[in-house]
Amino acid sequence: MLVEPIRIEISLGLMFQTVNCYLVPGDHLTLIDCGLYSEENWEHLKERINAHGYQLSDIEQIIITHEHRDHTGLLPEVMAQSKAIVRAPKAIEGWFAHPEKMKNKQAEFNAKLFSSLGFPPKILEQVSWYFKNEIMGRQIEEMDRFHFYEEGDVLRIGEEDWEVLNTPGHCPNQFVFLQKEQKKIFGSDMLLPITPMPIVVEDPKKPGIPTRSLYDLLQSFSRLLKFDIKTIYPGHGPVFVDANAMIEKQLARIEMRKEECFEAIKIGCSTPFQINRKMYPYQNMPPDFSGMFMILGYIDLLIEEGRVQKEFNLEGNVTLHLRS
Repeated sequence: MLVEPIRIEISLGLMFQTVNCYLVPGDHLTLIDCGLYSEENWEHLKERINAHGYQLSDIEQIIITHEHRDHTGLLPEVMAQSKAIVRAPKAIEGWFAHPEKMKNKQAEFNAKLFSSLGFPPKILEQVSWYFKNEIMGRQIEEMDRFHFYEEGDVLRIGEEDWEVLNTPGHCPNQFVFLQKEQKKIFGSDMLLPITPMPIVVEDPKKPGIPTRSLYDLLQSFSRLLKFDIKTIYPGHGPVFVDANAMIEKQLARIEMRKEECFEAIKIGCSTPFQINRKMYPYQNMPPDFSGMFMILGYIDLLIEEGRVQKEFNLEGNVTLHLRS
């Protein structure tokens, strides 16, 4: 009889109130993701693991789905209390081996990107300060305990084999784990109750170029629809069923919001910042960039459809207009 993964909610307090870790009994006691770091969260994680009859020292395998700190924050603590091996995407090794270097590189890219989007100077200063001072992961010394996986690998989780899929969109290095026969998936931040945030970062294959994150998200949705997944263990929120229904609902909303973006450009919003203020007036930037990332995605799709044209003015700022 297969054992159901144990969902452990860790406090977050951002777009979602919590982030999920999964404790999976079986051939090797496995912990999938580690939650956001805080002393309170560390105590809560220990308490919940103990409440299910296990000790931290029992964990033999830790699996990380992607590099964001709400999924990796407590990894150093779990490693210190266990002899577990850590399985993670090779592409995110730097976020554990030298996180400050990675953070500075990302902050430099973000400064260039956001300076081109039409932000007023005062808000742009706040954005730059936020990225420079953002708290990221902590350096891990025991990198020899890491085993790196990639697309197409198979991981033993619980008593089943799960195929590793790279599903970019939320971030380039977002991975999910699919159990085809049972139609189950550890969906991380790819399959969520609401549309995943398509965070725009530097394209790992094209230095200096932003990722087409919403486009990538749509491609990943298209790929996952083919599996007709019935049970989803998401990175946030409760376990849910029928991935296809959820994806179709999110696709419809993305299409609707893309058209709203087009209408904003039609009435004279000529920069991503202006469109953002039109479509997401309630969001406060920083720290909430979710609306801006969606705007950049809608613009990208409208350009691909030949309906909008993007140019750069003399100051290097993006200007948008309808394609004639």
